[in-house]
Amino acid sequence: MSVEVAHELRIEPLVRALLEGVPDPDEPGTRRRLDLAVVAYFEDERPLLGLGAFLDWRSGGALSRLLRTGFCSGHAGEAVLMPGRRDLPSSRVVLYGLGPRRALAPHELRLATADAVAMALRLRPDDVLFAMPGLADDRELAAAVLDGVVVGLGGTPAAARAIASDEADDEAAMSRDAKLRIASGPIALDPPLAATPEHEHEPDPSEADEDAAGSGPRPRPRAPCRWWVIADPRHVGRLRRLLDGPPRAAGA
Repeated sequence: MSVEVAHELRIEPLVRALLEGVPDPDEPGTRRRLDLAVVAYFEDERPLLGLGAFLDWRSGGALSRLLRTGFCSGHAGEAVLMPGRRDLPSSRVVLYGLGPRRALAPHELRLATADAVAMALRLRPDDVLFAMPGLADDRELAAAVLDGVVVGLGGTPAAARAIASDEADDEAAMSRDAKLRIASGPIALDPPLAATPEHEHEPDPSEADEDAAGSGPRPRPRAPCRWWVIADPRHVGRLRRLLDGPPRAAGA
């Protein structure tokens, strides 16, 4: 059995004001602190760049000390969870290693990013700030990271969406993209998520009857999760267009 969860995905430019939180879609003109920040970085990214550099500065070099002492290195799949501070934009921060930039082709970077998203979802966050690695400084790599986030949340990458739009008469080809909707900027993704593991599940009396019947426990509902992807300002417009998909002919 699976649980449907709607995730909202927004793209915001890298600016210093992010240290105070992300733009709050519910209260325009204000910023909100999030539950989890994922700082993706490359093994050969020294010092940290992008939002990681801002967080390191605000925390008095705490992230740099972790790297300098060898506590973390940025090798592929490495995740270091630490509590955030009140003057940081999230309650929890994860440093997530992507491996060496020079060794990653765009499709490999997309897969590594999808793994980072899967890791974040296992932490059951209320909302997420996902910082693109500072060395993803060209258009192709930035697009690969965005595609990795979309894939990790259960959506379809930009290249596949472009193909699907050319096959609009094929209902089967478009069925999954029908779950991607645009409303004032965010993209909502509705992926089926795996049932809650048994050891994390707290049964109630109604579930005991189901277990006796052999149907197994029901997973707990999971609330929608908002994601903010932070990118180089040079790429924000293009990345937003990639999320929207290719333009469609009038009357289509």
